[in-house]
Amino acid sequence: MRIQGRDCTLTVSRDGELTPLPYSEETVRLTSKGYVLPECIGKRNREKTVITHKEIEGCFITRLDYSVIQCLFLLFFYDNESFDLYADRGFEKIIYRNVNFRAFELRGINGEAFKLRVDVKNSEESFTENWSMNVPDLSWQKQRTFFFDGHFVIADLESLPLVYRFELAADYKSDARITLKLYFPLSEECYPLSSKIEKLTIWIDMKEGIWLDLYDLVPISDLCDINCADTVLCNQLFKVTGIMVLNIRNAEQNLQIVI
Repeated sequence: MRIQGRDCTLTVSRDGELTPLPYSEETVRLTSKGYVLPECIGKRNREKTVITHKEIEGCFITRLDYSVIQCLFLLFFYDNESFDLYADRGFEKIIYRNVNFRAFELRGINGEAFKLRVDVKNSEESFTENWSMNVPDLSWQKQRTFFFDGHFVIADLESLPLVYRFELAADYKSDARITLKLYFPLSEECYPLSSKIEKLTIWIDMKEGIWLDLYDLVPISDLCDINCADTVLCNQLFKVTGIMVLNIRNAEQNLQIVI
């Protein structure tokens, strides 16, 4: 990618394996934490901030392809284990050591590339350091990007006519740990989905045999019955009360990652 005219890279490292990402942006930074001392009444002393420590926080966004999808979903599987981020911003090369992920959101718009946002947080062992001389070239090698096709979303063995967008979000600090929002044209035949969905399948890439299964989806929001001759676009939010499974089945792999 290019940021302000520079070639930049972001690489995930877990268990010694380096995975460069085709990322579009990142905000991972070392931020200062502390408390504020108010200004004194009748004095000219200004408000002061006392820095007590620094923490790593922020997020990164990446497209999905075959080279990164397994690595990223394994981060969610090993949610209690830390990983490293190698950031090359051109003007600086910095390593964020022992960070944990806090939340993620997988988003798909019909006909566009899948986008995955990963929020990271500090751990007790987190620290930063500059790259050593023996770090190899971490440039991302161009791969075929996965695109979302809204005609291949299956709810309880029935293909939905069109899902023009979805947002799958997981926040490990929230009571609703995993939620799914579907955007679709209102239809009496398939929508609204007012009852529980036992299994919902989102195809990520048919050529590589990659899809996502979500189990036991409970509707959180209701839909309005609108009497309109034109197409009505709407959305519905579900809470995923069961498991989420990434499936990869092709000539090279037969893998399931259960989250």
